[in-house]
Parts: sequence; C-alpha cells; structure tokens
Amino acid sequence: MLSFRDSLKKVDYLLALLAGASMVLAFAPFELRAFAWFAPAVLFWLNLKNIPRGQRLRLAWVFGIGLFAGGAHWIYVSIHFFGGANSVIAALMVLLFVLFVSLPLLLFGWLTSYSHHLPVVWRLLGVFPAAWVLTEWFRGWVLTGFPWLQLGTTQIDTWLAHYAPITGVLGLSWLVALGAGIVLVLALGTLRERVLAAVLAVVTTAGGYGLGFVNWTQSAGEPLYVSMLQGNVDQLTKWDPAFRNENVQAYLNLMDQDKYPDVVQSHLVIWPETALADFFHFSKDDVMLPLQAWAKEAEAELLVGGFFHDAEKESVYNAIMAVGGKNDVETSLKTADGVYAKRHLVPFSEYIPLLDYLRFLENIVKLPYDNVTPWKGGHTLTVAGQPMRMSVCYEDAYAEEMIEGLPEATMLVNVSNDGWFTGSIEPQQHAEIARMRALETGRFLLRATNNGVTAIINEKGRVLNSLPQYQVGVLSGYAMPLSGATPYVKVGNWLIISVMLLLFLLPLLRFRGKFV
Repeated sequence: MLSFRDSLKKVDYLLALLAGASMVLAFAPFELRAFAWFAPAVLFWLNLKNIPRGQRLRLAWVFGIGLFAGGAHWIYVSIHFFGGANSVIAALMVLLFVLFVSLPLLLFGWLTSYSHHLPVVWRLLGVFPAAWVLTEWFRGWVLTGFPWLQLGTTQIDTWLAHYAPITGVLGLSWLVALGAGIVLVLALGTLRERVLAAVLAVVTTAGGYGLGFVNWTQSAGEPLYVSMLQGNVDQLTKWDPAFRNENVQAYLNLMDQDKYPDVVQSHLVIWPETALADFFHFSKDDVMLPLQAWAKEAEAELLVGGFFHDAEKESVYNAIMAVGGKNDVETSLKTADGVYAKRHLVPFSEYIPLLDYLRFLENIVKLPYDNVTPWKGGHTLTVAGQPMRMSVCYEDAYAEEMIEGLPEATMLVNVSNDGWFTGSIEPQQHAEIARMRALETGRFLLRATNNGVTAIINEKGRVLNSLPQYQVGVLSGYAMPLSGATPYVKVGNWLIISVMLLLFLLPLLRFRGKFV
C-alpha cells in the first residue's frame, strides 16, 4: 500500500554524528568495547525509518564524519607540528581529510536504501550487517584505501577474535555489526524474533570460544632471540642533516654490549623505519659496513630502516636492509638483494601527485623534496635463517596485502615511525591493527618503532612484551618461526565478501515486490 515517507530531523543527524564519534572509544587506547555494538546500532536504528535515499546517504556520511573526526584527527599533529602548517591551515586540512575519507560510508546508505520494504528482522540481521562489511571492504581499497578503524579490530581481545584466522578482520566486523542488529531485535522484535537473535548471539560467541583452541600453524624451527631498538629520536630533529650523526649514534648506543648485553646475544636485531634518516649508499662507510662488522663478530643479523636509492631507475625507496649472515652490504647496494621497500605509499605524504606543480604550497606547508617510489620487488627477506614477511609503516593495515609472501614466510616484521603522531592516540591504534595481522596469519609479528609501540606479538595476537612509549630502550625476547597457512591466508577476503553479497542479495530477492 502507499505510505508517506518520514523525514529525518536535525537531531537525528546529530545523533548519527555522536554515535560515529563514540565508536572511537571501542578502539585502543580506550578499549571500551561495548561502543563497538552501540555505535552501529544507533545508525541501524535510524535507518529503520522510512526515509528517502538521499537522507540515508547523508546519515551515513555524517556518521563517518563523527567516526573519523574522533578517530583520525591525529593527522593534525603531523601537518601542524612536523609539516609546518599553522594551526588554522592544519585544522582546515584535517577537516577536508575527514570529509573526504568519510565519503565511502555513502555506500552503506546507498545499499540500505534498497531494503526499506523488508521486514525489520531481515534488515537488522541480514542486510545492514552485510552492507556494513561491504562498505568497510570498499573503504579499504578505493583510492589506495584507508582501512583504519575497522569495526572488527575492536575484538582483538574477545572470543570473537578467534574467527580472524578464517575470515580476516572483515569477518569480525560482520559479527560485531550482526551483534548491533541483535541488540535492536532484542529491543524491538517479536518474541520469536528475539529468540532467534538470542540463539545467534549464543552460537557465534560459543563458536569463537571453541575456535580459540585451534592452532592453525606449527613450529618451523627453534625460537629466535630478537632485539628491537627504540631510539625515541625527536621527530623535529630526525630529518635535520645537522643532527644526523647524533641520531645514528642514539641507535648505536643501544647496541653497546655493556649497557644492553641482550643485543649481542640476539639472533636478530631490528632498527625501526628510517632509523637511518639517510640513504644507505651515503652511509655505507660510516654506518652500514661497521654494522656488518658488528654482525659478523656477534654472529647476529640486522634489519636497518633507511632509504635505498636505485641510481639506474632514479628511484628512492623507504626501505629495510638486511645486514650480516649471507647478506652483504656492498652487494645489496648494487643489486637490491637483501632489501625490502615500502610498496603501499601514503598519498600526499610519501608521494604527491603533480608535486612539481604544487611547489607554491611550500609557503604554508612543507613539501617533500621528491616522491618516494613504490617497491615492486619481493615481499620477504631471509634473516636469521628464516624467511620473514616485511612491512613498513602502515602497510600492516592492509590485511589482504599482508598475506602476500605467505605461507612461505615464517614470521612477520613491521618497522614503523609513529613519531609523526607523537602524543596522539594513533600509535596505540596502529599497534592494535598489527596484532590483528598476527592473528589472521598465525605468525609472530616483530614490531620495531622509533618511539612506540615496540612489541613482540604472538600468533594469537597477544602482546608478549612491549616497551613503554616515548622511552629509549631495547626490547628483547623469543619469537617462534611458524609454518602452515590459516584459511584466511589461503583465500583472503574472497570468502567473507562472497558471503556478504549473498546475505545482502538473498533478502532482497526473497521479498522482491513485497512491501510492509
């Protein structure tokens, strides 16, 4: 029958904005996990109204604005304090970023607009959770992607986390979104619908508990004793050539066997991303070759973060170089053997489209001298006798990219410099994301950062040991190389996306032409 559509009020948009912002509380460092269900439940409830498509689009966008304003405002630190932009310009750039990165949420509004004729229970338990996951997946790859603040990451310490080796983080996002729908069905549904919702809640939770006893991978050798250096170098002086020697010495001091004897006893020593804020070939004689001599004497190997220059291709890479063992510095500088570099670059940071035409902006913000080049080489380096899957900075946010190089790699290594966001919530968020990658792949992850969070993470996503942020120190401990492949390593996101498409389309086909 015919019916007049509702119209959203300003208070509804305000409620969506606040719900989006509150979802940030479910992530690290706050870890108030209940908001992972509360925030999407509010968005789902507002979408139950019989409103036009345009209002659904705006509602989802406003929710996204709240989410990213609350959860990604830390780019202000990088733009203002380290990029040189004044506070007004930096705030404006953050606003534009938030408005832009929230646009993929329009997909949720568009998808749900096709379900307004479905029964409430079908929307809350079928269409809405599936649309949420499809939106997160889309957000993770469109325009190079921004897979930050994915709902499933909030479950890293719950029983639901044990689904991650099968479905990846998107599967956890679906379970949480389903939980938000369950909450609403329990509040709004009939007795029969409430029983169904309660059964779903019990079954999914119990399934997660049971999966916690499954070991998807197995030992691939003896444990490695590793040390990771956290120099806590001031980001303001890190890139100043006048402080180059002082900053390098800060890391060399951490390898002093009298102060840090564990380093000399290690199989592997890891320097963080761009700990050497210089080109490897410029630093060959005073840094790299002495490190090679140290490695030979200590019978250890090193991974050093710095910049690799390919003279033939005239390219610069944000890279990691393996030193010691079978990796020779002279050879690596010539052939790039023993080198891994960042593949997934940060737009408008590591590379800027049409950079030469934007030099006029240097009056208001610092621009890089040149663009960094994305790496096209391999994903792994063999160090300490084990093939290890390397990643630099926020590459570990991309779940499906991180399974490249697996199952051959027996361990994950991430070097990062979250110093760009000193004093913000970003480093804790990033560490939480890294934990999810370890869980999905069933691998230990060694995470070395300039000023935290430096950590050893096991194959269950648990932090075995870590260093306090913003302190100079060395983190040493054992890490186990592991072989085998989790289901997620084998199929990636194809499984969960296929299931989500079915859950979205089947209700639409089931009730096609029917209105309630």
